[in-house]
Amino acid sequence: MMDILATITSQAGAIQDAQEQIKRDCAQFVELLHDINNHPRSAVERQTVRLTTTPEPCAHIMAIVAGIRLNELEDLARRRGLRTSSSNKHPTVFVFNNSSNALQLDGVMHSYPQHAS
Repeated sequence: MMDILATITSQAGAIQDAQEQIKRDCAQFVELLHDINNHPRSAVERQTVRLTTTPEPCAHIMAIVAGIRLNELEDLARRRGLRTSSSNKHPTVFVFNNSSNALQLDGVMHSYPQHAS
């Protein structure tokens, strides 16, 4: 009976340690989202978080943003020590740090919309 309690205690401690590590690893992403909200004419409209445990505990943060251009986002990310990966076909940008966590930003503009003259 005591072996079961020791195992539970050990595993519960590992889960708590993993939670704390994810929070520390994702702090740069949270700061980048604050930067986007504080950037002129841009906003973070909605965000969700998905946690996974395999192959290691990590978070995949997804957010919908508005009003920020790709080059502006890349500059903000670079200031935070983050790397970006974007597609020419889709308004989605993935942001990475030195952990297995990731930030996915949907709605990033590759250029300003054209206005009719």
